[in-house]
Amino acid sequence: MPKDLSINEVRFKSMVLIKCWPDTSENIETIIISYLKLSALPKLGAVHIQKNTYIATLSPGHYIIFSDHQDLLSDLSKIIIPENAVITDVSQSRRGVHLKGINASLVLNKEIAIDFSNEAMPANTVVQTDIHSIGVILIKLSSEDFLIFSYSSFFESLSRWLIDSMKEYGCYDLI
Repeated sequence: MPKDLSINEVRFKSMVLIKCWPDTSENIETIIISYLKLSALPKLGAVHIQKNTYIATLSPGHYIIFSDHQDLLSDLSKIIIPENAVITDVSQSRRGVHLKGINASLVLNKEIAIDFSNEAMPANTVVQTDIHSIGVILIKLSSEDFLIFSYSSFFESLSRWLIDSMKEYGCYDLI
């Protein structure tokens, strides 16, 4: 495989979505900050990474957390009550790929009209978009490093599209 482009499937032991009610957002922010031992939650469209745990703010009061911590859902369910927010386990319904290399943004720009330059989209940014008509959560870790998550039922189509798009860069045996 060429050194300038790689793709691998990524799996996390836990993935949860948290959606809080507008009048409980400050309370939920405090709970999440305390649980993850953060100084603040990431700003809208940003990702914070800490010890194999990622938290992204997808929209106001809407967060996704993925981690290799197996008990993430159980722990959060004990400290976030349903009156404050909805917690959804998406561990089995989402699958992801790690796309890395100098040509990674070129592959993505075949289908996504987003400026991936560091000026327009800095590292640790998250967007929800479509690739090959498949809804994805795309996280830019660096200028050459991306995590892309789709619903599990669309993962095969997404990964095949990515592999096909990478062939012009000499990548064939992937995932």
